[in-house]
Amino acid sequence: MKRVAVVDGFSSGKFIAKGLHEKGCELIHISSSDKLDEYYYKGFDFSIYNKTVVHNELGETLRLIREFEADYVIAGTESGVTLSDLINRELRLPYRNAAEKSSSRRNKFNMIETLRAAGLNAADQIQISSVEEASEWLKRQQYPVVLKPLESAGSDGVFICHNKDAVRDAFNQVFNIKNKLNLNNDKVLLQEFLKGTEYVVNFVSLDGFFVPTEVVRYHKRKLDTGNVVYDIDEIIDAESREFKTLIEYTAKVCSCLGIKNGPSHAEVMLTDNGPCLVEIAARSDGILRPDVATVTTGLGQLAATVLSMTDPDKFMFQAGLPHYKLKNHSFNVCLISPRSGVFRGEVFEQLVQKLPSFKRIEFYLSSGAPVSKTRDVFSQPGTVYLVSADKEQLWRDYKIIRESESQGIYLEEI
Repeated sequence: MKRVAVVDGFSSGKFIAKGLHEKGCELIHISSSDKLDEYYYKGFDFSIYNKTVVHNELGETLRLIREFEADYVIAGTESGVTLSDLINRELRLPYRNAAEKSSSRRNKFNMIETLRAAGLNAADQIQISSVEEASEWLKRQQYPVVLKPLESAGSDGVFICHNKDAVRDAFNQVFNIKNKLNLNNDKVLLQEFLKGTEYVVNFVSLDGFFVPTEVVRYHKRKLDTGNVVYDIDEIIDAESREFKTLIEYTAKVCSCLGIKNGPSHAEVMLTDNGPCLVEIAARSDGILRPDVATVTTGLGQLAATVLSMTDPDKFMFQAGLPHYKLKNHSFNVCLISPRSGVFRGEVFEQLVQKLPSFKRIEFYLSSGAPVSKTRDVFSQPGTVYLVSADKEQLWRDYKIIRESESQGIYLEEI
């Protein structure tokens, strides 16, 4: 029986934990902080864990994990990556990533500079603690530029800025503010705006061997505030012309950053000069759901992560097989609330359940809860998962979702 300590088993990590539980693993849960945003606890299942604790002091947490005799320590979501890296470094468990590259897997400035030093295609950037520090750098750049925290998740604190005034305004909204990972933004990152099409490349690795589980084309929307939010995640087939290029580049990124075991979630821009990393995280893609993967790629990152721990021989066999071939097309449609109000999802849920491509819907708010105008991934009220053999059907259903949303179908006036 395998024993697994899960650090912040939230977001899609809760499905990995559930999969491990169903395979007979014993689990304990460690929350990395008592100040985590309540967003993370939506849908969290305490019942699958033998014990749940909140991390306070490293020595005590290590004592607990040693007493549990954990075979694996994994991060369920971004907020748990640093602590799980630290625990694995201390315990030297086999299923871990390179300790000396831990900062480069979290700090986005260090991440890109590590790639540049290795000769990989990398964005021009600067980290600043005042707008004045960026004056000379901005003179060399073409607008727009991207401003974001050094360590964050999703689109939290990400702005596209078209002039220096916009940079200053975005800086004032991000600098010295606690982000959704409960980290203080004591520095801010400015990067060139990469022109091209953005993709997600998801891997699961075991001893440096990897299985590409999803390659996804991002559709994003820039809001009138300058913030950028997710619109559609569209999975692409392994036979798509860009697939091989993206896989080969991301494999080099993982090697460079010491990602050897477990899931990784890379965002890569395919530019005229080839693929270029936006950022990568050593954890699973938060929007994934196992039942959607079953009818699209057949395996998916969540199930592959479970497999890498519960049946490593089978995983290694999978790593030697041809890459996945799509069974169906899919859109993950991220809801974008047009204004503030009170959340009432019942009528909207009835509407989308009648769509021909409907697969599932998830709300991140309870009925009657206040909902704000969407600014980032944390204020997106839910996701609709569409699956169909006919991609045009997905676009038709997507249009219905957006039209009803613009009319405030799930909003009640305050």
